[in-house]
This record gives sequence, C-alpha cells and structure tokens, in this order.
Amino acid sequence: TSGTETSGTETSGTETSGAAVSGAEVSGHGAETVPRGGLRVSELAARLGVRPSALRVWEAAGLLSPRRDTDRHRRYGTADVRDARLVATLRQSRYPLPAIKPIMDQFRSSGGTEALRAAIASREADLTRRDTAMLEAAAALHRYLAWTAARG
Repeated sequence: TSGTETSGTETSGTETSGAAVSGAEVSGHGAETVPRGGLRVSELAARLGVRPSALRVWEAAGLLSPRRDTDRHRRYGTADVRDARLVATLRQSRYPLPAIKPIMDQFRSSGGTEALRAAIASREADLTRRDTAMLEAAAALHRYLAWTAARG
C-alpha cells in the first residue's frame, strides 16, 4: 500500500494492539459518539490518527464503504467508524490490506470480535517466531565471527 496510508502513530512490527481491542470499543459501547449525519473523511481520520488518504485506500481495498451525501462527500456512520477502528488496529499490527478483508468479512457476518482477536493472536505468534529466528541467526553469526577471529 501507499506510504500515505500510515501516520506516525503506528507501532513497530513487533508490537501489537490486541489490548486496544476491547469488546466495548469494537461494539461501539464507550466509544466516541458519531453525529447523526456521520463523520467526514477528515474528521474520522483525525479521530483515528491516520491520514484521510488512508481511509480512501481502505475504501478502495473494499474494507470500508461509507455512504455519500448529496455533494458526493463520504459520510461515516457508527458502523463505518467501528470498521475503520478495526482496520486501523490491524494495520497497526502490520497486517497487509488483502489479509484484512477476510477478517472484516467474518467480523461483519458474525458480529463478534473472535475473528479479530484470533487474527491478532496469530499475528503475535508469527512475529514471535520471526523475532526468535532473527535472534538465533544473530547468535549463530556471532559464534561464526568469533570462531573465524580465533583462527586468525
């Protein structure tokens, strides 16, 4: 995806935001209220800490489908804001857009957070495996360099 999609608020590849996805946040309880007419793209982007272009990219990828007002401006209702929060959470966990679509489809059909939680747990496990492999490779390289230095 384009570099315009992210903001400085995304986390590193080894951090995930599973703790940030509470049932209350996902279902809309305790979340910010959405005005009756919905939020414009810039308003939602500001709430999520992303650029407006990120929301447009997510829409083009089929992850969001805001309604259009009479002037053809995007308007994000309560469900759209919830979906955008979920996409933002997954993007913070470095999920590629194509991998997010099935998660969002499952979330919408089931109405529960199980798919999202499973996806985040799977991503954490993948990152842990990758980190472990990188550490093991660094240790092997260190041993090899020490061995070659000792040989003179």
